[in-house]
Amino acid sequence: MSKESSTHVIADAENAAAERAQGHANLSRRSFVKAGALSVGALGVAGTLGACASEESGKAGTDKTADEGEWLPSQCNMCFNACSILGHVVDGKLVEIKGDDRSPAGWGHLCGKGTAGIMQLYDENRITKPLKRTNPEKGVGIDPGWEEISWDEAYDLINEKLDEQKEKGNPVIVFALITSIISWIDSMNWLGSRGNIPVPFKADICGAPTHTISSLLTGCGNAMPDYGSCKYLMQFGTQAGVATRHGTSITAKIFAESRKNGCKLVNFDPHMSGSAEKADEWVPIRPGTDAAVALAMANLLVNEYGIYDAEFLTNRTNAPSLIDPDTGRVMRDAANGNKALYWDGDANAPATYDKAAAPALEGEFDVDGKKVRTAFSVFKEHVATYTPEYAEQVSTVPADTIRRLAKEFGEAACIGETVEVDGLTVPYRPVAVDTFSGIARHKHGFLSHWAILQLNTLVGSTFSRGGYLGYYTKNAHGFYEGDNVHSWEFSVWEEDGLIEELGMAHGYPDQGSHYKKVREMSYTPTTLALEELQPLTMDQHFGYISQVQPDIYKTKPSEVAFCMASNPLKNWCNHDYQAKVLESFNWIFAMDIYLNDSSYYYDLIIPEPCYLERFDPLPLSFNNHRVPGALEVPYIVAGRMPIVEAKDGCPSALDSFGAMAEKSGSTAAFAGALNDYYRLTDENKLSESEQITAEKVCDAALKSLAGEGRGVEWFREHGVLTRERTPEEVYVFAAGQEGRIPLYFDFMFEAKEKVEAEVAKLGIPWETDDYVPLPEWKACIDHEVEEEGFDMFPVYWTNAINTDTWQVENAWINEINEMDDTTYLLEINEQTAAAKGIASGDKVRLSNREGATVEGIAVVTGLVHPECVASVGGHLNAKSEFQPIGKSKGTAVNHLVPAGVPERMDHLCSGVEQCVRCKLEKIG
Repeated sequence: MSKESSTHVIADAENAAAERAQGHANLSRRSFVKAGALSVGALGVAGTLGACASEESGKAGTDKTADEGEWLPSQCNMCFNACSILGHVVDGKLVEIKGDDRSPAGWGHLCGKGTAGIMQLYDENRITKPLKRTNPEKGVGIDPGWEEISWDEAYDLINEKLDEQKEKGNPVIVFALITSIISWIDSMNWLGSRGNIPVPFKADICGAPTHTISSLLTGCGNAMPDYGSCKYLMQFGTQAGVATRHGTSITAKIFAESRKNGCKLVNFDPHMSGSAEKADEWVPIRPGTDAAVALAMANLLVNEYGIYDAEFLTNRTNAPSLIDPDTGRVMRDAANGNKALYWDGDANAPATYDKAAAPALEGEFDVDGKKVRTAFSVFKEHVATYTPEYAEQVSTVPADTIRRLAKEFGEAACIGETVEVDGLTVPYRPVAVDTFSGIARHKHGFLSHWAILQLNTLVGSTFSRGGYLGYYTKNAHGFYEGDNVHSWEFSVWEEDGLIEELGMAHGYPDQGSHYKKVREMSYTPTTLALEELQPLTMDQHFGYISQVQPDIYKTKPSEVAFCMASNPLKNWCNHDYQAKVLESFNWIFAMDIYLNDSSYYYDLIIPEPCYLERFDPLPLSFNNHRVPGALEVPYIVAGRMPIVEAKDGCPSALDSFGAMAEKSGSTAAFAGALNDYYRLTDENKLSESEQITAEKVCDAALKSLAGEGRGVEWFREHGVLTRERTPEEVYVFAAGQEGRIPLYFDFMFEAKEKVEAEVAKLGIPWETDDYVPLPEWKACIDHEVEEEGFDMFPVYWTNAINTDTWQVENAWINEINEMDDTTYLLEINEQTAAAKGIASGDKVRLSNREGATVEGIAVVTGLVHPECVASVGGHLNAKSEFQPIGKSKGTAVNHLVPAGVPERMDHLCSGVEQCVRCKLEKIG
């Protein structure tokens, strides 16, 4: 690109960012999808991979001439995947972004929103200076009377308010969105180090039960199919490897190759989203019923078809555990470490799991005069009630379809086969079942995830070639000789021999244990998030209730909140209720690149620069939950570094936290917190006497992880550092890793007992019915139609171009959305539309029984379940005058989900029940 043409590109970008893009109605969805499919195919089939960075390679990225500028490396932040990018800078202006082919994070490719990052950089609606409210009246559409103030004044005001809360012993609520996970965690370290009590409130899209069940079944908070070798994949509520989820840009290439080589994809989803469009078979399903279908498949596999991996279940799960018929508990040897008892066929007697020479997988046995059965025998009886016919009645999925798919899945598992992988003999089970957030957004979300993912356990695909893997299971060594800080492997819960999970942080793994947590933690709540009553949770959604309705749980509301790159008014449930949440605080400060709907309630906002202008430490690291752990995916180390100078000198988040720590006299404590969190080596630890800056932290984190000499300057030249994974680090059971995974969740009994005891002491309402040893299907609140006319479920989904509320403020993304004839519309099944007299283009209204309503334009389609109305994102339709491009675009159907209702909560993992029956009617 010449200098002259580059100037035209940037001029066009600056102009487009100030205008609303006009739609192009002549492009149909099918043609749009077809074009998208071609691009994905090109990514997987024709895409080529450059050499990964090393001391000798990767230097071409910084070649430059006087006329053509230079290409500088960094990591994208248009979503949470952090793809590696190169920015073309000419005369200090960014004129183009492309993928960095030296990195597996995108393999040199970018999606549309990654390319559109240039529009965020040059959006005139960004804020770059601190703003303080002058109008005390708050509410959406009410002018806050923003007054520009100095950075020093902003920092002093924040410190003053935080000191007040510290003196009172009050927690500070931190609203966060996963896209800014690094800055969010850094903010938690900053607040904690200055003596405050930070309590995060995450958006509804956060993991809730997803990560917990993955931890229990694979030892990792994220898990995935072994895409490259999988031959049969069933997805429930996920588009992983195709359109969304952590590491999509990494897995898309591998999965596309796998599909080309014959992998069958079956997708269960109420809506034909991106993955279903690419699938061999889309199975529309009534929302909230996935567990019933999965349990019916389990029943077929173990009771009718007899297709299950007996060797795996016997030797790598706790299925042989003997179950006391009176209590449902695993029988144990109290005199020998409380270890679980198995029936030893050789000795014809019970023995601890680690001493049984020939454990019996099935059967009934006499132990001390009591007839007991194995956990697997109990499991078989448990799932026998879930017939395909029952599942059809619940889910609308035909019984014949359930039977066929269960048999296909079982037969494709190749039970008993092995394969050599670089000299390691690995079980070959080329099948997987996968889930994600579509399953999490339900009252019984934990049980649903569990019911689905246990299918992997039954056929022995966990840690098998082509099966189901954790994102990070073992690291034998780090990136340089003598590094013993950044290696890990599973520990084992000795009572049952079960693997214990590795912590899911973006920095480094801490070995953890849900079993130890259940056994040793205090169940007395210390904050209004009530996390102690949820030993399996990773989220804090109950805080949304106790902050506004403290009488329910006898909590004390927080007075101050910090909104870290989030939009809490739109990122949870009913927006009117969320307004009450924001109104409940005496003072709110925020950090963001835009003013949004929630900003109408802020008292002070300080900006964060665009990701193209800032440092962030370790957006990718080798146990990052955004880097899938397949053998084809190397470990990655990378830093986010500025490609251009920050507009108006806007400091990075860490720069602001460091400046405020310096002013409050907490630099030493903040440095200590960061040294610990990022596991900085002794020679790279941050000084306790020097002000913290983002560049210093980034440099120290990179050198600690990648090795001395590989700091910011090295990564400016090379982009990323990689190390190949070994089969022993991926297929850990085949490599001899000790441990089992649970089929029978005996620890649930102990957790339930302790939760119930604490709740009785507190005198508060709490549900414990989901603490069961085997998964069940339980109906959502609105499963049945209870009131005439309220017969539709609003569901929301996402695609690769739309992931966060500020995305549609981007002029290029908005233009793509307006060209697509579904993104900003409400999709309605053609049969349903005909029955209700609705045609494409009609204006329609959705209303729930509590009186909340949303409106939109209908598009009639065959690509959504007859009981559902589908919307992209679920949280669009911005009301903020400060986001003129995104304002009024799309329909925010999450407004229809009642909030503040304990009965709608998953009391195991804080998931929110989003199945809500609504009325759909034509209004114009």
